[in-house]
Amino acid sequence: MTDIAGIRSSMLTANGLRMRVTEAGTGRPVLMLHGFPQSSREWAPVMAALSDRARLIAPDLRGAGETDAPSSGYDSETVQRDVIALLDELGLEQVDLVAHDWGAIVGFDLCLTHPERVRRYVAIAVPAPYLRMNSGLALGLMKALPHLWFQWAVATPGLGPALLSRGRQRLANYILHAFQVRPKAEADEAAYLRALADPARARAASKLYRGLILPGFMRAVNGSYRGRVLSTPTLVLFGADDGLLPKDALEVSPDDAPHTTIEYVPGGGHYVVDENPAEVARRIGEFLGV
Repeated sequence: MTDIAGIRSSMLTANGLRMRVTEAGTGRPVLMLHGFPQSSREWAPVMAALSDRARLIAPDLRGAGETDAPSSGYDSETVQRDVIALLDELGLEQVDLVAHDWGAIVGFDLCLTHPERVRRYVAIAVPAPYLRMNSGLALGLMKALPHLWFQWAVATPGLGPALLSRGRQRLANYILHAFQVRPKAEADEAAYLRALADPARARAASKLYRGLILPGFMRAVNGSYRGRVLSTPTLVLFGADDGLLPKDALEVSPDDAPHTTIEYVPGGGHYVVDENPAEVARRIGEFLGV
């Protein structure tokens, strides 16, 4: 990733965590949080596209990439503290936020818990956490669950880390390939698999699913976020070919999120950042006004 012109890398300590942080450009700061099983590498094409208009900052989050993988802390509250401590370390009072996949779960929580630190928010491939159980959502979940079996496998202690890290890493390969529309860059995919081959990072991934990803989805479905109004101006982007949830189930009430809009990006599925980075970058830039 650092061989892309203008992208620089450093190691910082935040919340006691040694974090790898990549940056590009200057100007208004934009913090970018990656998904699973990826790292800050996923943002490289978007960073390159926007680096003439903003300061892009992409950390490897706890347990991912080259950041430390401690034995605990794989819950939203701790990861939020990691992010806030990183902003403090960088001297940034407020940022625009862009986040994908589980990073977007943390992103919504950041906007609700620390609204003063986020000016505008772009969430990718994750709905606002106000899912209302209706026939459309119930049918969508029934269709999606057979494809999401891997989440419970990853979350299972012992089994999940072994499946992710050992042998041909078939589970990790499944996660990388099953929801893509176009192939990822070979170097990026190899880096993600290499990281998960580390037993400590495979254990971190299992704890992440157990402590953050699955609980976050269940809170969104069971109404735990109701009454917590998302006031941050928010754009939710989905790949137009991401069929895990029906589009009508993704709509959000103005009572819950009065400044939130939803858009669909052509030529992409769950990994739309990899699959159509030019269009993702264009929409990010337009929404953030950079």
